[in-house]
Amino acid sequence: MLSRLQWRENIPLALPVVFGQIGHIAASVADSIMVGRLGVIPLAAVSYGASIASVPFVFGIGLAYGLTPFVANAVGQKRHGKGIRLLKHASMVNMVTAVVMMLAVWLIHMVASRTGQDAEMLVFAEDYLYIYMLSFIPFMAFLAAKQYLEGLGDTKTPMKISLWGNTLNIVLNALLIFGLLGFPALGITGAAVATVIARTVMAVWIWRHLFVSGKITVPEWAAAAYQKHLVGGLLKVGIPSGLQYIFEVSAFAISAILIGTYGAVPLAAHQVAISLASISYMAATGLGASATIRIAQFIGQRKPGMAREAGTSLFLLTMVFMVFTGLVYYFGRHLLPLAYTSEMEVLQIAASLLVVATLFQLPDGLQATALGALRGAKDVRVPTAISFLAYYIIALPLEWFLGTHLGYGAIGVWLALAVGLTVSAWLLTLRFYRVVKA
Repeated sequence: MLSRLQWRENIPLALPVVFGQIGHIAASVADSIMVGRLGVIPLAAVSYGASIASVPFVFGIGLAYGLTPFVANAVGQKRHGKGIRLLKHASMVNMVTAVVMMLAVWLIHMVASRTGQDAEMLVFAEDYLYIYMLSFIPFMAFLAAKQYLEGLGDTKTPMKISLWGNTLNIVLNALLIFGLLGFPALGITGAAVATVIARTVMAVWIWRHLFVSGKITVPEWAAAAYQKHLVGGLLKVGIPSGLQYIFEVSAFAISAILIGTYGAVPLAAHQVAISLASISYMAATGLGASATIRIAQFIGQRKPGMAREAGTSLFLLTMVFMVFTGLVYYFGRHLLPLAYTSEMEVLQIAASLLVVATLFQLPDGLQATALGALRGAKDVRVPTAISFLAYYIIALPLEWFLGTHLGYGAIGVWLALAVGLTVSAWLLTLRFYRVVKA
């Protein structure tokens, strides 16, 4: 049974991606924990800033993911040169996207700042946002190389670079937020500066690895000529993939803005809870990335039955992992938030939100893995429509109804998100088994 479900193949491929994704979220968690020591207002500012930046940020991630199935297909077809051409085109697309992402942060902030947010919080948030968004450029450069390597089946190198880069981020956080070892105490701005530096180091490191390791040579790179259809193919998969992430993450971002209208304390509690819940979500996106690689390779080899079995095994892995994290959040709901703040009112609300997080762990993980599996099959349009339905047609109106109209506040908003995630997971999983047939 284990052999039929390809656990031996999937687990070694999935775990490095999962650890790499956890490394990224660990830096964000460190931001929240360290800034939480500065007070409720700075913590609320990080919540606001992270929510604003998350929308274009995840679009960039989703767009970059579009490279992986194409490279994996090329590997299945044993066409090395095509993979290099794809990387060169994806790099150009990613750099343009990074500039668009920065403009999007500014525009979203201009709108969100006029929704009744706390004035003092906005001052802190702007200091953080306008520096943090500069990190999009090196991060998108890093992602181009990362997705290329993962398409080749090398998930360990991106994991190593991610873990070391985000460890550097955490160390720089401590030095620059609090002014340790003679560094200037920059407060919330220090967290943003640390992110820019760490992501620049990661981008330089991974590109150097590509050429030093021989995976790409200078003559091969120079010979990779521009081909319009390759850009079109990348965008055809990448843009819908980016929109899928936008629909989910923007629902959470709008949730933060809505909760911000209830006050700085509920918003700070939301940041604590979402920071914790994001750990398991990012791990699930790692499993989804693994599904993309495996399924794209099998489809490139014309083995749809094995692609279906690979997807099934990754769904099972996701279920086991998310049930475990749900139990951790439930039984640790009073203990885990203490890492962020000692404010009693914030702790009480955060504990309640973690109960809701327990409820949506399973659907959150399954929908993330299903999206990755469908991306491997290059099926992106219908999944994008499903994401729009689940979050914009169902979850967002329900957030306002439960949170504001019925007066359940942050709890009501999170319950609405749980409903949206459940609808998404159910429909996307059904879609996978309809598209990928034995």
